[in-house]
Amino acid sequence: MLDRDEHHLKLSWSQLRAHAECKQKAFLYREGHRGPGQDLRGYYHGMVVDSAMRAWLADPDRHRGQMAARIDDVIDKGIADAKEAGDGVVRWKSATDRHDMREFCVELVTRLEPILERTVLPYPHDCAYRFSVDATVPYLDGTPTVISLVGEMDLFVHPADTHVVWDLKGTRDNAYWRKVLGQLVFYDICALSITGQAPHHVGLIQPMCDQQTLTFAISDDDRRVMWARILSVAADRWRQDHACKTDTKDCNWCDVKHACARYRPTGNTVSLLGAGLRTAIQEEP
Repeated sequence: MLDRDEHHLKLSWSQLRAHAECKQKAFLYREGHRGPGQDLRGYYHGMVVDSAMRAWLADPDRHRGQMAARIDDVIDKGIADAKEAGDGVVRWKSATDRHDMREFCVELVTRLEPILERTVLPYPHDCAYRFSVDATVPYLDGTPTVISLVGEMDLFVHPADTHVVWDLKGTRDNAYWRKVLGQLVFYDICALSITGQAPHHVGLIQPMCDQQTLTFAISDDDRRVMWARILSVAADRWRQDHACKTDTKDCNWCDVKHACARYRPTGNTVSLLGAGLRTAIQEEP
């Protein structure tokens, strides 16, 4: 394995996704421009059910109904922890929004427990499995260079002689899988590197959908397409290509718009000095 050098990158699925949306946005995320006031509500229900699942799987005395009984505590603790860590706040959409989200989460975890009893508990498994996988790829001039693929799998399950990756999704959208299939391919590549064996399948656990589990067999062509995407992002990073996307769709809701080159008076070039000053200001008590 080559020694790491100044070209070493760490790439996660969330970074690949943000880069595809807007290179400037992905750059500002990496630079830490998301402030403590960002609204977590859009995906907070997913955070709640994920936390509830992790606690349930870690409890040797787990039983049916336990996740639902803990939802209120999980909601309140998550809000407090996010605020304390400066990760963001939850802004309820209406007077009934918290209640509505709670009911959604309770129903989801009630459906989730028997799914986990079938697909996870009978086998050795890792929950919230964090990984860092090194790969040697060509730098811009062709020099072999090490990058790391990093992330966290919701569930890494190990039936006899094989492996399965599951990702929990808190959605009612039966077509949502189309938006996240790339994430599963990314996990497949990483699981293959970790174990030396391609997973038997990867899949989604989506208790609120008509089909509560969806499985996919990842092909070599799927992996080649993902590797091309990874190398393209790496090349942009090495070239320091932080360009704004060509259109302004969804810019009004972007949580790093305040730091975006498009909306700053200095134009479309990121000022490192300005970024440093803003960071210093944010860190002042």
